[in-house]
Amino acid sequence: MRHLLLFLALVGFAVGQGSRFRQEFPGPYCAARADRCCRDRQDGCAQPISTTLCYCDEFCERGEHGDCCPDYEEVCMGIAPEPENATSCVYKNRYFTPYDQALVDNCNTCKCNMDGSVTCTEDVCLADDDLLRQLHHLERSIGWKATNYSEWWGHKYDEGKVLRLGTFQPRFRVKAMKRLSNKGGHLPSRFDASEHWTGLVAEARDQGWCGSSWAFSTATMASDRFAILSKGREMVQLAPQQMLACVRRQQGCSGGHLDTAWQYLRRTGVVNEECYPYIAAQNVCKISNDDTLITANCELPVKVNRTLMYKMGPAFSLNNETDIMAEIKDRGTVQAIMRVYRDFFSYRSGIYRHSAAATPAEERSAYHSVRLIGWGEERVGYDVVKYWIAINSWGQWWGENGRFRILRGSNECDIESYVLASNPYVHEHVQAIRKVGELQELIVGTGYVPHPSRRYPPYAHRG
Repeated sequence: MRHLLLFLALVGFAVGQGSRFRQEFPGPYCAARADRCCRDRQDGCAQPISTTLCYCDEFCERGEHGDCCPDYEEVCMGIAPEPENATSCVYKNRYFTPYDQALVDNCNTCKCNMDGSVTCTEDVCLADDDLLRQLHHLERSIGWKATNYSEWWGHKYDEGKVLRLGTFQPRFRVKAMKRLSNKGGHLPSRFDASEHWTGLVAEARDQGWCGSSWAFSTATMASDRFAILSKGREMVQLAPQQMLACVRRQQGCSGGHLDTAWQYLRRTGVVNEECYPYIAAQNVCKISNDDTLITANCELPVKVNRTLMYKMGPAFSLNNETDIMAEIKDRGTVQAIMRVYRDFFSYRSGIYRHSAAATPAEERSAYHSVRLIGWGEERVGYDVVKYWIAINSWGQWWGENGRFRILRGSNECDIESYVLASNPYVHEHVQAIRKVGELQELIVGTGYVPHPSRRYPPYAHRG
């Protein structure tokens, strides 16, 4: 049985302090042995040191519980010893030498120089103590609370913009989309689609470290609309992974355009999540344009006799605040593009508005896409603050269980500039057309559910 006395403490201290350890116990040890070093574990391959033993066999390398002799690395591994006059550096109360690994400080690394100075990289981190301190100081004036998410720690801001967002700035094609005006009549002061259509609106999922919000928000909004407009007959979670893998002229986990995603949903359609699971990475497309659920080897739904892919009608954009509200109230969730700043990543609760916490050098924003599911208002002092209710794609650990509220009516972070909607080709759509006495005559049709504006003609059912 090996000794586990003073030497373990000495070796634990010796990690990163090699030269000082050798000064106190100069040896030689392994170098003094006839056979010097031994393979595997050999308890006899030892030398006395202080009041215990040190070892020269391969088993002595056991991390913080190692019991190698001070000259083991030099004699047995050929690693040159540190100079006896090695410089020591200190950074945030941590001591290290030029021969130690660089210290990790959030998303940056710091190196000890031979002159005793410390050099650190200067990348802007996704979150840091200074930003959180500023946000806590501004909490009363900005109206929302920030928190320190461990998921963000150690990641650069530029990394978060690429891999946690992923919707490109709208192209001219999106900006030029026909805009529909809704005559929604009376609109309540508060509306939440997840409460109005209980169980039919999906909760927040996590896109992971993959810039796929373009695919995630499109697939989840389409799923919501299939459930709502089919009155629960087509409860399906559509597969963002299929779009990530199959939509051309996109950049996968480095981002994509919404208009291209909606074109794919209209022309090809997608399968359900179980058939094409999300892996947060771009892989080879396994769906062809003429596939059906059968040829794609997907399990068929049980409530409807569907064999065709899940397709959506043409996407359209909405004009203004009241048009967006009316669309949500009448037909379900919509998709919004928003500009994201660094402080948004630290949002915990409240009504979000972009703050002045970040310095001008850090104001490099990027675009993201989310679902708007409702709205409300809240009295703050003498003022009434209006807000949208949105669902993000960073998981339920972020924000208000995966949701966030953001100022409404002022185009905060451009959230009202490009709001998109589309209607699904539900398998069976039942619509009352007139009452005859006590009976209600029904018409049952398949295919596209026409938008009330009649801007787009209904499309014939294919199959």
